[in-house]
Amino acid sequence: MSHDEIASAKISGELIHENCDNCARMLERMVEVNEALIIGAVRQHEFTEVAERLNAHLQIEIVAHKKTSRELAEKANLLDLSNDAIIVSDFDDQITLWNQGAEKLYGWFSEEVLGKDLNSLLRTEFPTPREKIALQLEHEGLFIGEVVQTTRGGRRIPLICRWVMDRKTRSILTSFTDITERHAVESALANRAVKLASANRSKDEFLAMLAHELRNPLASLSNAAAILQITDVSVDDRGHAQYIINRQIENMSRMIDDLLDVSRITEGKIELRKQPVALEAILTAATSLVRANCIFRHQDLTVSLPVEPIFLNADTTRLEQVFINLLGNACKYSGDGCSIALSAERAVGVEPPEVVICVRDNGAGIDAELLPRVFDLFVQATRALDRSHGGLGIGLTLVNRLVTLHGGSVEAHSAGLGHGSEFTVRLPILHQTPSAPLPLPAPIQETSRRILIVDDNTDSARSMAILQSRRGHVTRTAFTGPDALTAAAEFLPEVVLLDIGLPGMDGFEVARLLRRMPVMAGALLIAMTGYASAEDRHLAAQAGFDEHLIKPVDLETLRDWLRTRP
Repeated sequence: MSHDEIASAKISGELIHENCDNCARMLERMVEVNEALIIGAVRQHEFTEVAERLNAHLQIEIVAHKKTSRELAEKANLLDLSNDAIIVSDFDDQITLWNQGAEKLYGWFSEEVLGKDLNSLLRTEFPTPREKIALQLEHEGLFIGEVVQTTRGGRRIPLICRWVMDRKTRSILTSFTDITERHAVESALANRAVKLASANRSKDEFLAMLAHELRNPLASLSNAAAILQITDVSVDDRGHAQYIINRQIENMSRMIDDLLDVSRITEGKIELRKQPVALEAILTAATSLVRANCIFRHQDLTVSLPVEPIFLNADTTRLEQVFINLLGNACKYSGDGCSIALSAERAVGVEPPEVVICVRDNGAGIDAELLPRVFDLFVQATRALDRSHGGLGIGLTLVNRLVTLHGGSVEAHSAGLGHGSEFTVRLPILHQTPSAPLPLPAPIQETSRRILIVDDNTDSARSMAILQSRRGHVTRTAFTGPDALTAAAEFLPEVVLLDIGLPGMDGFEVARLLRRMPVMAGALLIAMTGYASAEDRHLAAQAGFDEHLIKPVDLETLRDWLRTRP
């Protein structure tokens, strides 16, 4: 082989070797690339899985966040629906939530207070020490108590406060409930309890007084009855016993009338029968009834009346009751030898015109503690066991209410115990002087009547029969409803005095049955009862009664009715 061929072959070999190396390197590179591609594909798959997992987790987080946001919004709406003030603050007392209840209660809007210090905004008075509150919050995470806070307008309000600590969110939720109304109710209930306790004591004292005041006349009546049973009793003793009976019956009737009057006036059921009347006539009638007691006690009673006549539009009986009470009290509570003065004068420079009537005495006087309550029901200056002055403690209550019903006023004055007292009554004067009254008709002579007396109280029925027989009437008694119907059919009475409270068949039913009897069509039916209200009179009229008498029966009123009956 030639030198050139060898050189050419060498070159070719070198080229082949170089090409082989290149191929090898290229193959290695291809292997590396292939491996990288395989690894990349594997990693891309892994990345895809991770991305998918992250995306799924993110979706879950988004859903949870939306749910949480929705729940927070719902809770915020619920907080705003609450009437309570609900405040959330962090552990540094910075306000993070302020609901509409807080806006209404305190006067600040939410945007004005968020981020501000809660304690500096609300001036809070803690009955419980702050250290105790913090300690309880630390251990229990909850505290409930009462506080007083000041609103934006400066109003102090009592509140029930509830603190709840949330360590996870490092916040404190506080709700405040306004208890102003509750405090007012509690205060009213406490005052009511005091008044009820006082009323209960007054009731007990009144019942004790009533028992005492009723037993006194009963004792006198019992003694007088015993005197009348003595066969050889003297004329003077018999007359004195009869006087005692009459006076004690009047006393008991007056007490019962006073009680009924107080009840009717309190319930607004009293009706005044007003008519033009001279003040002088009223005061003269009152003093005439009291003067005998003043003479008995050696008391000086003076009366000073205006020269010119003064007329009132008044219920004569009720105003007489007013001044009898005032003069009677002056006589009762002033000692022997004291002076009592009654004066009346036209008020100067007062429009509409009025008259001022004063009752003064220089007797026992009124204690300063009692004076503001002297017109209250059942109030008396003393509750001593001896009850030396007597009475039920309702007289001045009647005075006050009757004067008020007449458009007037009454005041009490006293310098204290031992310095006497003065009661001043002011009443409106009638503008026009009334015309002269018509002359009274001539009295009608008494005519004998056939009277049936029906009462289950046999003593009452028989004693009434005796009295009416003494006045020339023909009487018959019955003690039950059926007996009354039988007696009416046989006796044919012109007048029936019928008790309402009969056992079994009451007086109303008897009256209705009597009215159905032809022979009783023109009879005068008179109810006898202890019930005197307007409703009782209405029921009696509905049952067929013509008249209504209160027990004990006013015999003169009955006599007038019998005289004037055709």
